Amino acid sequence: MKKSKWLVLAGVALLGVGVLAACSSKSSTSGTTYSNIYGSDPETLDYITSIMGGTKAVLTNGVDGLMEADKYGNLVPSVAEDWSVSKDGLTYTYKIRKGIKWYTSEGEEYANVTAKDFVTGLKHAADAKSGALYLVQDSIAGLSDYLSGANKDFSNVGVKAIDDYTLQYTLKKQEPYWNSKTTYGVLFPVNEDFLKNKGKDFGKSTDPTSILYNGPFLLKSLTAKSSIELTKNENYWDKKNVHFDSIKFSYSDGSDLESIERSFSDGALSIARVFPTSSNYASVEKKYKDNIFYTEPGASTSVIGVNIDRQSYKFSAKKTDAEKTSTKKALLNKDFRQSINFAIDRTAYQSQVNGKDGAALALRNLFVPYDFVSAGDKTFGDLVTEKMSSYGDEWSGVNFADGQ
Repeated sequence: MKKSKWLVLAGVALLGVGVLAACSSKSSTSGTTYSNIYGSDPETLDYITSIMGGTKAVLTNGVDGLMEADKYGNLVPSVAEDWSVSKDGLTYTYKIRKGIKWYTSEGEEYANVTAKDFVTGLKHAADAKSGALYLVQDSIAGLSDYLSGANKDFSNVGVKAIDDYTLQYTLKKQEPYWNSKTTYGVLFPVNEDFLKNKGKDFGKSTDPTSILYNGPFLLKSLTAKSSIELTKNENYWDKKNVHFDSIKFSYSDGSDLESIERSFSDGALSIARVFPTSSNYASVEKKYKDNIFYTEPGASTSVIGVNIDRQSYKFSAKKTDAEKTSTKKALLNKDFRQSINFAIDRTAYQSQVNGKDGAALALRNLFVPYDFVSAGDKTFGDLVTEKMSSYGDEWSGVNFADGQ
């Protein structure tokens, strides 16, 4: 798989967990294979509309967007070889790399990748009500109106193919982080002719022939709750940076965590997550001590929240009106909600999976990292700390940094 792309995916998928890494991936008569597990089948192969991790993990190895992240997380050109931004920060113009092709799952050339494919992709996202539209609907000029029906002409939306190899986005407001959004599937390209020919079968689940590929790998097979296999795209434009000949994902429902380590030891997996609280961890640690590492905290965040606007008690254990009324009153009380928040021992919770040493590595107290952005000499976390203290003395001095 393309090295930079995989490292980004691994960072997103794994949040401060112990991982076993092999010195090299297994070799076979057909070349070097990267092997890992997956826990859920792609619900669709439509990379534009899907927001599911199972789909993204597979298809971001088969389809390239304008930009991608390198192994350090820095944005680098992909389909776009260059870009420029207008002085007012509202217009982004991308030069599409010439020579990039669309291929079928069998590796047959279908068409050139052009600027129009990105226009088609966004229109498909809008018409099919992509689950990821929230990322861009208030960013791209005219898109929100098109989605609401206030404007029915997509040509009024701020995405244009100036010519075959020049693409332009017009934004509603300045977004210095706009380029990072081009790495999301909702802004990936789609060939219009292929989309029309496939109709409702575009992106049909388990059917590799239902989409086209312009990326480093081609999806060869997908067997539900069994395996997913990809093979190297021999005609890929950046072939020199693709370091595996094939990728294989084997299904695991998580019911037998120790089997993952066994598969790794047998050479069936190139990498495996280990669990410090599992019954066999002591022997695993002894055997692979120099090959176990904790991943960097990723972008995923899991949270527990209180629904303070629950007007329906269909799933409540409360039976009488009095019980329901008192429950609602409690949930609407800020002090009650705060007491629950302060009562949760996050370290103990994370220790159940990651063990004592790894627990803090997976702790995040804000939806985004503490130092995600800065305003002057203050980080996002600094500003949150100042703001929260105004809500009550109990929040004064609380450290919102990761790992607390």
